[in-house]
Amino acid sequence: WSDVVEVADVGDDAAEYVASIVCKDDPSFKDVRVVSILESSMRKVSDKYCPDAARVGFFSDLPQGGLTDGFPILVATEASLELLNQKLKEKGKDSIPMSRFRPNIVIGGSNKAFDEDKWKAIKIGRGKDAVILHLVKGCPRCKQSCTDQLTGERGEEPVATLSEFRALGRSEEDVYFAQNAVLNGDSYNKGIQVGDPVTILTRGEAVWDMEDVQAE
Repeated sequence: WSDVVEVADVGDDAAEYVASIVCKDDPSFKDVRVVSILESSMRKVSDKYCPDAARVGFFSDLPQGGLTDGFPILVATEASLELLNQKLKEKGKDSIPMSRFRPNIVIGGSNKAFDEDKWKAIKIGRGKDAVILHLVKGCPRCKQSCTDQLTGERGEEPVATLSEFRALGRSEEDVYFAQNAVLNGDSYNKGIQVGDPVTILTRGEAVWDMEDVQAE
């Protein structure tokens, strides 16, 4: 990403906890630290995809991306995972959990797999406390999704199967699952809860990466 940011070490307790997990089976991880981006350090989302309604402040600044790949929120649906797992089972392969894709928000109740590709804005919650999200582009999946988070073992799935029907970007190597999202400019300092209703506010054409990603 070629970004330079300032971070703060969050302390020994956090480092020791993470080290107790990642160093258990691989002693080469001898010095593990956990960091958080400083509030004064700017790493903004791409203006290629961010809608005007998601800009913040008097000067309409781009939202912060933090230490995530490119966007602070990832939205996935249970219906899309169900279709993927159906295709895996048809090949005689094991299904995978949603955690492989590491979404912030998982939405149930959709009857159509990958309908989220064309969601442009959604509302989560009710009334004045509802949060509005803008779904800005599909998320290209890397080999990290092929790693079993419990065992550390890495295989070819789900990327191999996704490549059969979700290679939708400029490169055939880029396969997509879930949607990157940003908050509406007035949705900061609000919260969502498990079970909140989701309303699709607007739809539009699906957006994939404007350049080759070829995520590793």
